[in-house]
Amino acid sequence: MEQDRSLTRAYRFSAHAELTVENSGDHVTARLFELSREHCRLNVSNPSPVGTAVLVKIYAWPHFFQVHGTVSHSDPNLGVIVAFSEIEPRYVSVLNACLVEMEQKESHD
Repeated sequence: MEQDRSLTRAYRFSAHAELTVENSGDHVTARLFELSREHCRLNVSNPSPVGTAVLVKIYAWPHFFQVHGTVSHSDPNLGVIVAFSEIEPRYVSVLNACLVEMEQKESHD
């Protein structure tokens, strides 16, 4: 059975973000530049190590959502990839709206 590509596809997505390390309160501002239903890629000046539990807040006017996740890739030049582990139900529709917008924009380009 072929998986729906829209479920795993990542889109170029530019937005302001904040990355907070869970259980420490340490946070940094970041630039979101890739988004999917399962992960996001962030440009940060001081990337957290792989395995770090984080909370990502994404500000993409008029949308705002936050998601818990774990750093799955960390590189000083490429930033971090955060694999989503928990999306609160109230933010699922916001994430979906952002992805639909990107999908529609891409289909018109």
